[in-house]
Amino acid sequence: MKRRLTLTLITDGERVSALDVQLPRFDATALLGRQQASAAKTLLPSVFGICAQAQAAAAAGAVSAALGQPLSPALIAGHTLAVQIESVQESLRSLCLGLPEALCSRQTAQGAALIADFAQAWRDGTAFLTRLQKTLRNETHDDRASALAALTQEAKPMAQAWDAFCARYVYGVSVLHWQGEDIVSNEALPVMRWFQQMAGEVPALGHMALSPLPLAMFRAGKLSWQALVDEPYDASAWWRAQPDSRMAPVAARFDNSVAARLWARLVDVAGTLSGLLNAETVEAGKPWLRMHSLDSGDGIAEVECARGVLVHRAQLKQQNIVAYEVCAPTDWNLHRQGVLTTLLDQPASDVSQLRTYATWLVQVLDPCVAFDIEVVHA
Repeated sequence: MKRRLTLTLITDGERVSALDVQLPRFDATALLGRQQASAAKTLLPSVFGICAQAQAAAAAGAVSAALGQPLSPALIAGHTLAVQIESVQESLRSLCLGLPEALCSRQTAQGAALIADFAQAWRDGTAFLTRLQKTLRNETHDDRASALAALTQEAKPMAQAWDAFCARYVYGVSVLHWQGEDIVSNEALPVMRWFQQMAGEVPALGHMALSPLPLAMFRAGKLSWQALVDEPYDASAWWRAQPDSRMAPVAARFDNSVAARLWARLVDVAGTLSGLLNAETVEAGKPWLRMHSLDSGDGIAEVECARGVLVHRAQLKQQNIVAYEVCAPTDWNLHRQGVLTTLLDQPASDVSQLRTYATWLVQVLDPCVAFDIEVVHA
């Protein structure tokens, strides 16, 4: 299943006066209800067309937490590795094949080279993830821990290939040497030019005071599940990038505008890829996969993925699923009362430019979602 966002901008001819956001929710209980708990681990990754590795990790974590059977360290490390690789790939796909399309024409030599290099790295990465996921699913594997350890070693050359791609098209240097100090436009790097254009043309777009996703309050019983999933919290990778020193000068200058959010994506990819190059599959401060047993037969998993925080909740009775919830970061990132509302009052006399700004915002907020943008004159 690949959800599609429909964003309708309603104008009075001069400004955006209203907007409508249609983003269908996925009914996981309808798919999984009354099935055995293990069905979530096998069905959900195949149902979702995007972030399948993150969905697999979240399903495994939520079911294990509901059953009160913690995942082994080897499985946690394996799922974390898969999610990190997927996060790098999905983010770079959006950054290099989505955002800079207008600036780096596919008909130019640079555009053709970028696409060819990206396609090769993507094929290699996807093939690796297929083998890794097969090992993670093989519950009868006699020596799964050693197999996962071997795959972890194989991941480094692949990370090096992505790093070479980033040095050529994204950062200008290896992520291990990128300091993020020079925010000056570099005409050779389309993503950096895109950042400059966003900062210069729409400095207020995306700027909105939103609280980070309060999962700790939910786990402590101070916030209901309905309140958690219905409010426009910020579940994006913006918060994951905040501790990185390369984020500070841009956040201070642009706060959380669309330009700063794009920079956060660059910082996030650099940090994740640096960890893979150094064979660090789990961040010390905030693990990518977190599992919590809420009550007997009730568990959640929180996974850091390309879009932000993905949450699965499994409720079981005698090892059968009675309810299952999937809340993707998309649900918060593109909430009808969230950051998208910064499009309100944007100039609408140039419809093409308005569509461009709306596209920038959606692609920066969520690198994985498919979307349509409609402009309607009231």
